[in-house]
Amino acid sequence: MVQQPPGGYPPAQQPRITPPAWWFAVGALLIVVGVVGAIALAVSSFTGMSDKIDGFQRVAIPGSGTVQLESGSYTVYIEGPDGATGSVLITAPDGSEVTLEPYSSKVTYSFGGHDGEAEFSFQATQSGTYDVTTEGPSGSNIAIGEGLGGGIVGSVLGALALGLGGLFLGIIVLIVTAVKRSGSKKRAAAGSGWGGGAPPPGQQWPAQPGPGQQWPAQPGPQQGPGPYGPGPKEF
Repeated sequence: MVQQPPGGYPPAQQPRITPPAWWFAVGALLIVVGVVGAIALAVSSFTGMSDKIDGFQRVAIPGSGTVQLESGSYTVYIEGPDGATGSVLITAPDGSEVTLEPYSSKVTYSFGGHDGEAEFSFQATQSGTYDVTTEGPSGSNIAIGEGLGGGIVGSVLGALALGLGGLFLGIIVLIVTAVKRSGSKKRAAAGSGWGGGAPPPGQQWPAQPGPGQQWPAQPGPQQGPGPYGPGPKEF
């Protein structure tokens, strides 16, 4: 058992290491939340995409049929084997022909047994029943529904933002915590010892006294600093 020096010079209390170690758990939790959240968002988005595609209104090629549309923007997809082609004529509830614009980008899908590619886009200016007439090789369908391009891009970007954001933020928390705790440990080690700090310049703390030895006497009121630091003051 280590003895304490005489005269009220107990070993200094070990300084507290900061920041607390539980910040490591915070950093790890941020990483897990980001990765798991990104996966959950991607799965949810693609599930919703599959449900949307299942809900498209379809007319066989060749053939004719009707679709119920609310006013808004729509896309015409051709579903079938690779290279499937066909033409379509859409008539509005008032009997006017709907203007079809070639789709501006390549958007394809393969969900729930449906394989399709965007061919045209159009604006439904009226709500009601639209007549659809198709021509082309049999074995394919015309599918009409909302555009998918924006939804796919939004889902991918959202999942990436959540996953990478949680990952980077978690790594930053781990690095900052490790660096600050390392510095705190070094400062604690430098300030440890009897008397709450380092010995006076040019002196060293004496070793543990052996059998028959005593600690050096504490300095008197008029004496200078002893081997354990400044002597007590008298009032």
